[in-house]
Amino acid sequence: MSENINLASKYAKKVDERFTRESQAMLALNSDYSFTGVRTVNVYSIPTVAMSDYQRAGDHRYGTPNDLSRNIQTLTVGRDRAFTFIIDKGDKSQSQMVMDAGKALGRQLKEVWVPEFDAYVFRKLAAEATARGNFASTPITKNNAYEMFLQAMEYLGNHNVPDKGRVAFCSYKFANFLKQDPSFMKAGDLSQEMVEKGIIGEVDGCRIVKVPSSRLPSGCAFLLTHPLAATAPKQLEEYKTHDSPPGISGWLVEGRVVYDCFVLEEKADAIFYHGSQAVLRNLNVTAAHTGTDEITVLVNPGMPEDGCSWLYKLGNQAETVAYDGDVTSWTALTGSGAVIKPGANKVLTVVEADSSKKAKAVGFVRVQ
Repeated sequence: MSENINLASKYAKKVDERFTRESQAMLALNSDYSFTGVRTVNVYSIPTVAMSDYQRAGDHRYGTPNDLSRNIQTLTVGRDRAFTFIIDKGDKSQSQMVMDAGKALGRQLKEVWVPEFDAYVFRKLAAEATARGNFASTPITKNNAYEMFLQAMEYLGNHNVPDKGRVAFCSYKFANFLKQDPSFMKAGDLSQEMVEKGIIGEVDGCRIVKVPSSRLPSGCAFLLTHPLAATAPKQLEEYKTHDSPPGISGWLVEGRVVYDCFVLEEKADAIFYHGSQAVLRNLNVTAAHTGTDEITVLVNPGMPEDGCSWLYKLGNQAETVAYDGDVTSWTALTGSGAVIKPGANKVLTVVEADSSKKAKAVGFVRVQ
């Protein structure tokens, strides 16, 4: 019988459930690209050419023609996550049957999987906005909250992002400031249906959605985006409940999700982030033991961005890394597939840094 479950002489038949909420990040995404049956999708975009004056004489009256090239963005799904737990039949019997495998699975999805997905998507969007300079860090007050929001809206408008369909995901703290700003209260449009979905208002076609701070990057005030800018394929969502598998008197529950989030290069200016600090991009880092005292480190995507390199540090816990943090003292990682010796260390931290050894992305993996 599991030791970590308190068995009492009498349990209430109703479980004291924790509060949950559905995914909010889905409001920020499109499903325009199909990843069915493949891990990688190539997205093509075609550039344009500059206008020139028409010449009324000569061989090239319209200008000198050049071949149009094509830009290719490769999207490779890199998140492969799993969970498992056991419900012992004795535990279930002695807790008045409240430990139901199906309900426990639903609880796992609502309390763990959905928040992880939302947090990953919001961080990915904020990091892309940071990297492109679509970022502001002015401290928010009740007197400037609406002004800061309008400046972000102006940025999107100047980059030809459609007015209709925009969504701003904000912290509760920013929402409280916003609702104290008389300018916002005069401009906002609110309905009961919007309130029930966590939407506190709509301004010029943009919905404003309150999000728990645990799902937003640290210090986030708001993240303004348009669903055209990003896609997040969920290639595999597999959940299994095994009744009395070998060696277990009870139920073994297993789950696996393969997913990712991608910002489309030609639409990245449809994202603006306002927070107290810039956000590092996420590196998907995994480690495979070779059977000796060495591990093989795999990083997705498989190559650092142009002008950047990977470095690593080992320790008992993940290293705290800030955007543009100096990582000069870290050890160079030769590439995805590099073999290193972790020794007695438990966590590997990998950063992607520019030529000045300033951190731009970070990832962690437990090696013991």
